[in-house]
Amino acid sequence: MTDLSKPNQPGQVPLAGSEDIRRLFRHADDHTVAAILALRPTLAQLEEAEMRTTGTEDVFAGLRPAEGVVARIIQLVGMEEDEFEEERSSGH
Repeated sequence: MTDLSKPNQPGQVPLAGSEDIRRLFRHADDHTVAAILALRPTLAQLEEAEMRTTGTEDVFAGLRPAEGVVARIIQLVGMEEDEFEEERSSGH
């Protein structure tokens, strides 16, 4: 089995790691990070999801909707963001 997480394999796209997820989605908890890692996203997929969730979606205006891994990351981060906002507004 090929390990796609190693960037030095010719022709293979490296997978994103937990550091990448935490850098792009600062409020992601351990559960969300693990769920995103289970999707085996590339850095490009993570970056697209981050752009679509941070208001730079106008870049994608008129283009295809998010699909597959990117759509699932957006869903996971969106659920996490809702919980973060609820906690922040309740003062906890």
